[in-house]
Amino acid sequence: MTRIEAARRRAAGAKQIAAAAAAAGFLATLLLVRGTHLGHAATTSSSTSSSSSSTQSSGDSFDYGSTSVAPSSGSTSTPQAQTSVS
Repeated sequence: MTRIEAARRRAAGAKQIAAAAAAAGFLATLLLVRGTHLGHAATTSSSTSSSSSSTQSSGDSFDYGSTSVAPSSGSTSTPQAQTSVS
């Protein structure tokens, strides 16, 4: 076996190890993300019963929900922002 053949064999083995490590890392990340349910938004129990008649007049069965973009009146927390950089 020449030095070139040995180097090619080592390179092929290193590529296989790198591919296996990448696949294992991908699966581990996939399982962690699936376990934390990052894609699901938190829902609130309060809902408004004032639905617009324009959403129902089109005949679609899709519900557009509330048209309000303002925070609820029961909100007591004030968002804080940091403006300085240390």
